[in-house]
Amino acid sequence: MLLLLLPLLWEGSLCQRLEVQPSLSVLVGMCVYIPCAFDFNEVSLNGSKPLYGYWFREGTNVLRGRPVATNDPRRSVEEQARGRFHLLGDPRMKNCSLRITDTQFSDTGSYYFRLDYGYDAYSYLKDRLYVNVTDLIQKPDISIPEVLELGSPVTLKCTFPWACGENRPLTFSWMGAALSSKPQSSGPSPSSEVSFIPGRKHHGTNLTCQVTLSGGHFSSKRTIQLNVSYAVQNVTITVAQDNRTSDLIPGNSSALVVKEGQSIQLLCAANSNPPASLSWILGNQTLASSQPSENGVLPLDLPHLGPADGGTYACLAQNPLGSKQASLRVSVQYPPRMLSPSCSWVQEGLSCTCSVQAEPAPSLRWWVGGRPVEGNGSSDTFQVISKRSGPWTNSSLRVKVDRVPDTTVSCEGKNPQGTHTLLFQLLPVLSAQEHSSWPLMLTLLRGALMGAGFLLTYGLTWLHYTRKPLGREQPPAPQAAPPSR
Repeated sequence: MLLLLLPLLWEGSLCQRLEVQPSLSVLVGMCVYIPCAFDFNEVSLNGSKPLYGYWFREGTNVLRGRPVATNDPRRSVEEQARGRFHLLGDPRMKNCSLRITDTQFSDTGSYYFRLDYGYDAYSYLKDRLYVNVTDLIQKPDISIPEVLELGSPVTLKCTFPWACGENRPLTFSWMGAALSSKPQSSGPSPSSEVSFIPGRKHHGTNLTCQVTLSGGHFSSKRTIQLNVSYAVQNVTITVAQDNRTSDLIPGNSSALVVKEGQSIQLLCAANSNPPASLSWILGNQTLASSQPSENGVLPLDLPHLGPADGGTYACLAQNPLGSKQASLRVSVQYPPRMLSPSCSWVQEGLSCTCSVQAEPAPSLRWWVGGRPVEGNGSSDTFQVISKRSGPWTNSSLRVKVDRVPDTTVSCEGKNPQGTHTLLFQLLPVLSAQEHSSWPLMLTLLRGALMGAGFLLTYGLTWLHYTRKPLGREQPPAPQAAPPSR
């Protein structure tokens, strides 16, 4: 009976209660400090016998099993817990605090505290501690400027907050395209640094800092994306036509040839950080502009192109660090068209003028009596003077005759897009009142590009020329002066 009463007497006189949090969670590979205190009757402990404390895993036999932590030098601890579980508190100071380092998933479970005073002992089975070891979600922190400047050296720092506050060995590893090697450092320091010079090719690439905890069983890493600022590096122009997109047109200037009436779309793209604002410019006129956008593309629609739409289209890209532009020469090709053709009789003979507009610039040839007048110069009979100015070719023909011949004179404009011919039919008419001069009747036949045409006849006192519309633009129909007598 005395043996049965001893535990009851002990429980009532020596130990009253134990104060410890019932449960806690800790990240794997980390450490945790667990405060613990208990009450006891100091009168019962006034002897010289030592006081030992033990932390046991639930289900462990207190006599034959091993504790996970103790201050009793006679007892060995669990192999798995050795060096990681520590009874920090002094039982004589009513302190049963426990510390666990380098936590492992196998540490998850319930634990209880036991107090041993000579032949007397007590296990606090009602006041248990539950430890839950979870995945390592703690990540290292990387300190980095918001924007890295191109070509300016930078030093980044990676820090891993160590919850225990002690110098535990950590291994830092750096990885990334911006690094020429993979730096690695080990030691008790909770941080590591790496230096490099940002380049344009590093913009948008990843940089990773990985921390491996002591023992090498668990690691955590953080990956960031580098944001390198740089001026506009290149500007490209893409041409979309007939549901097709041509290759990119780089550089300062390129050329594009289209036919009259066709529609195209120009797309300008720029590579820079921060993104550039884009503008389409023709001469001194801004045709379209945009603020910086994610895709960095500015379109320009050019529908139903005509001669006036030709020119050099420039795309200007600008950001705070600089600007750059690319240009595209658009040439709108169209067939020849005539302006103010005329023939008149002068004292020296027959004088005809002809002006032809086309892109590319047309060639101009005169025909007299069905035969071509070659060259640009003078002969005994003919004198031809021709000049080119941009899309225009202007020419004059003089035929040295003393009377109006019964023949034809033609002005022919030609380029790869087609041919345009004007035919003058000269008909001599005798006047009895004015025998010293020959009045001139001109019949003008205007030929279309496909050979079709129509006939207009002019009287002696008034010469009028009517032009058939051709193309998008129609020059005004001029009125010629009355023929000379």
